[in-house]
Amino acid sequence: MDIEKIPDQSQLHCLNCGTPVSSSYCHHCGQRVRDNLDRSLGRLLGEFLGNIFFLDNRFFVSLIYFLRFPGRMTVEFLGGKRKKFISPVTLFLFFNLVYFFVNPLSDYSLPLSDQVYGQPYSTWTKEWVDKKLKNEGLSMQEYAITYQNMSDQISKSVMILNIPIIALFVYLITFRKRKFYFDNLIYSFHFFSLYMLSWIMLSWVGSLGELLSLDPDTMLGGIRFELFVWFIPLLYAILSIRNFMNIRWYWSIPAGLGAMTAVLISNLIYRFLIFIITFWLT
Repeated sequence: MDIEKIPDQSQLHCLNCGTPVSSSYCHHCGQRVRDNLDRSLGRLLGEFLGNIFFLDNRFFVSLIYFLRFPGRMTVEFLGGKRKKFISPVTLFLFFNLVYFFVNPLSDYSLPLSDQVYGQPYSTWTKEWVDKKLKNEGLSMQEYAITYQNMSDQISKSVMILNIPIIALFVYLITFRKRKFYFDNLIYSFHFFSLYMLSWIMLSWVGSLGELLSLDPDTMLGGIRFELFVWFIPLLYAILSIRNFMNIRWYWSIPAGLGAMTAVLISNLIYRFLIFIITFWLT
């Protein structure tokens, strides 16, 4: 938008920092010069999409690197090429949003029955729930509904808790390479984003199978599950950690298995944390 077309004459100065402006962007803080009287939904939607895709090619460049060159974006980002890509946090938040919109599985918001009877820590959770039900005069069915509603909301907000846990285990794997924890944190943002994307693809392929009237209980359905849940994340882990650690391929296999194990351990810890937070709030 040219400044001459802006009806609000206060835009001769940047509304963010007050610096005199003579172009479409403030040369001091970088804010776009715009009509502050514009309150249209179109403007709001445009700014939302702009914040996601940055109105340039960084989102698409990041996505191409993310999918075609496992680990390379992490290496280049840590090497200083940060303007070239979107933030690892932004990439994670994007897939996190899509993940919970698609909602492909309940592993990150387990039903109360699974938390009480089906987890390694269920001895503790069952004792706590039984005590709560007795003190408040509730049935398991009544509390399960309240618990699930709260758990679903919390799990969408704190999915990021998986990242520092995964990064800690990857840090232990890469310790001999003298990697900083920060480096492993960036790698974990990228790797866990791929993990979520794989589950999203599983859901989409499943929906396609339903449209084609394919039975999900057939061998093909089982292969599809193993492909997206295990094979693709493991292959990506092996390839990405090889580039990230700069190691030979035969060392990348156990390192990739270690990264997958880190995800599984973080999932277990995350479920327990979700239970504790939900139980405390309900």
